[in-house]
Amino acid sequence: MPNCRKNGTSNTTPPQNLLPPLRKPLMKVLLLTILCSLSYFLGSYKTQNFPPSISSSTTLLQDPNCLQTKNLSTHQKYPPQPLHYESQHTLSLPLHPPKTHNFSICPRNFTHYCPCQDPHRESQYSVERLLHRERHCPNDAEKLRCLVPKPQGYRRPVPWPKSRDYAWFNNVPFKRLTVSKKNWVRLEGDRLFFPGGGTSFPMGIKGYIDRLKKIVPLKSGTIRTVLDVASFGASLMDYKILTMSIAPRDIHEAQVQFALERGVPAMLGVLSMNRLPYPSRSFDMAHCSRCLVQWTAYDGLNLLEIDRVLHPGGFWVLSGPPIGWRVSYKGWERSAQDLEKNLARRLCWKKVREKGLFAVWQKPTNHVHCFQKLKALKSPKFCNEVDPDAAWYRKMDACITPLPKVVDIHDVSGGALEKWPKRLKSAPPRLNTATSEGTTTWTFDKDNIQWKQRVLYYDSVLKLFGGVRPSQLTPEHMI
Repeated sequence: MPNCRKNGTSNTTPPQNLLPPLRKPLMKVLLLTILCSLSYFLGSYKTQNFPPSISSSTTLLQDPNCLQTKNLSTHQKYPPQPLHYESQHTLSLPLHPPKTHNFSICPRNFTHYCPCQDPHRESQYSVERLLHRERHCPNDAEKLRCLVPKPQGYRRPVPWPKSRDYAWFNNVPFKRLTVSKKNWVRLEGDRLFFPGGGTSFPMGIKGYIDRLKKIVPLKSGTIRTVLDVASFGASLMDYKILTMSIAPRDIHEAQVQFALERGVPAMLGVLSMNRLPYPSRSFDMAHCSRCLVQWTAYDGLNLLEIDRVLHPGGFWVLSGPPIGWRVSYKGWERSAQDLEKNLARRLCWKKVREKGLFAVWQKPTNHVHCFQKLKALKSPKFCNEVDPDAAWYRKMDACITPLPKVVDIHDVSGGALEKWPKRLKSAPPRLNTATSEGTTTWTFDKDNIQWKQRVLYYDSVLKLFGGVRPSQLTPEHMI
């Protein structure tokens, strides 16, 4: 015990401020400096012995395909090289680029010039059977290479649907109809007004259609396309019915031009010697009001053409002459024998109704009964080995265009069409026949989707031009 107390109470005590070497600040700084120096020398050693690369070697830059850069080094800063947007293809350009042709403006008297309906050229043809009213186009040497000038004072057409009733006079400056047919068109200041009347429509076009819809199912969707040889097409659009008005260039000057200016589809044409430019079974209804066409002349050739373009079950509407001929045929300067022939019955058409100056026939849905009645009624013969869809510059045939064969007497030849608007997106039944080579139901559906996308795009673009909504479009391949 005494020894323990003596050792524990020794006078030799350690200093209080003695610290381990690693905890001194100076040692920390020295150690950090050594580590940094070691890291620097180690990194320099590895850089000098690393395989050649783009960052440290210039041997690869000898490749002519590489971008040449002087003194490339990881220790130098240099500005980025500019990007090159030139094409790298090797196609050689023509030595003499094609010249740009600038078309001149045609003379002022060519404002309403129509190449294939030139009055000077049609005077060279016979007036028999209206041959001079057919299309007579210029040859290559006669074709004009100039831009048709717009009429003086031309203005943007009246927007649809107001254009059904109004058009700017300066756009179609023809006064003759405003004098001779005031119930159809009038001149009010600088505008043409179309009141919807006329000789054929004593109660107005609205009253005329009210009578017609009691006989023909205008609202059912069965009728969508109409071939019109009159002027009531604009009013049928209220029933979602699309008309194609057709008329020749005649003394009335501008019936077709008036229709187009109003936004109604129309074209120059005549029932003469050539077929109408449409395939068979194209229209749900055909209409003629006081058109004075010689339907029974030339073996009924004109009415046979109407039969060709009508769908099975389609309607033929006729008002004015020759309906009611017993009362007024002398005023129409037509012979009683000419008007009395009932060619429609020999075409196997069924008369739906006749009242006053108004009559409606319906084409059969198939030709089963017609084959049986052919000899009894002394009807025209059926066409054999004739393409029913050939139209351009094809002579009309004095024979009945046969409808596709059916299995049952109640079937519709060629297949029944869907009602509108379902018909718009449904493939036509004729695509399943051999007459539609190159087009199938699959290609139709694909084309339908594609055009839907295009129309949406066109609509978005037109909004950039102040919401312009064109009422008529001409496909580029038709120009």
